[in-house]
Amino acid sequence: MVAVTDPTAAETVRSAGAVAEVVTHSTAELHSLKAKLDQLTGIPNTSWSIDQRRNRVEVQIYDGVPSADRSRIDNAVSGYGDTVEITKISSKIEPSAYAMRGGLGIKADWTSGSTTYTATCTAGFNVQDATGTGPRYMLTAGHCITKNGGATEWRRSSGDIPLGSAIDWRYGNDTNQSDYAVVLYENANVAPYGAIQYKDGSVGEISSSASAYEGEPVKRVGTISQDLVGNVLATDATVTYDEGTTLKHMIKTDNCVMLGDSGGALFSGETALGITSGGNYVDQPCGDSDSQADRVSWYEPLYLVLSWEDLKVY
Repeated sequence: MVAVTDPTAAETVRSAGAVAEVVTHSTAELHSLKAKLDQLTGIPNTSWSIDQRRNRVEVQIYDGVPSADRSRIDNAVSGYGDTVEITKISSKIEPSAYAMRGGLGIKADWTSGSTTYTATCTAGFNVQDATGTGPRYMLTAGHCITKNGGATEWRRSSGDIPLGSAIDWRYGNDTNQSDYAVVLYENANVAPYGAIQYKDGSVGEISSSASAYEGEPVKRVGTISQDLVGNVLATDATVTYDEGTTLKHMIKTDNCVMLGDSGGALFSGETALGITSGGNYVDQPCGDSDSQADRVSWYEPLYLVLSWEDLKVY
């Protein structure tokens, strides 16, 4: 889909085989307003970003913003009309000690008989409902629940911080033979950011989602390992795992994965692509110590999950 500001340009886009959407505000106009807001540095509990789908700049003002700073924001956006939407949110943006990003480790306890076990997986992408006004959710792999005794109460591995409960999950048991889970954030002290975190602590922003294409260069993050150099091999793969579960419509890449990386984020630049499902040699190291040249892995396409669950990245 290509956004344009006049019907003539729309016809050009359609003739080229793409889908055109006529919008009111140009990309330059939106970036100009965001750049103006970016000059207002140092105001705690504020956030703003460009929402391409809604063709506007969204400003979020959380609790604790002084009236003088609120006036500075109002003055900056004065005259921009429906180019901007300001939303007041009843919470504060918490310190990074309680941050939650894709790629961080998550765990949940489950019991079999009289023995309690702990499942380890990886957070994928943080998402919200399509309106952008509802609660926040974390996506991970569905088999993290079904293969671990139905474990649904998840915590961040670092700090053992409670996150929330799984409210929906699939692992080869649905019409689409998919592998994903949706976890509702229930701890008000956790700040789920629209970003991924590398093992060295650095952060990468996620601003959009898309379907992958064959040959696309991709990266992957997981709590056990990372493989930051890879390419998409197929975008509609069917795979049957060793235990017999068949998954369809999967992304296949030449990235490696290890046990515990399940649920982690597959992405290209700032674009979210998929949720880590599985691979071969999962009990062997990745990266520089990876001695296997034929490593491959499979991912649930994110755009499908967002469509099925009426969610979006942010």
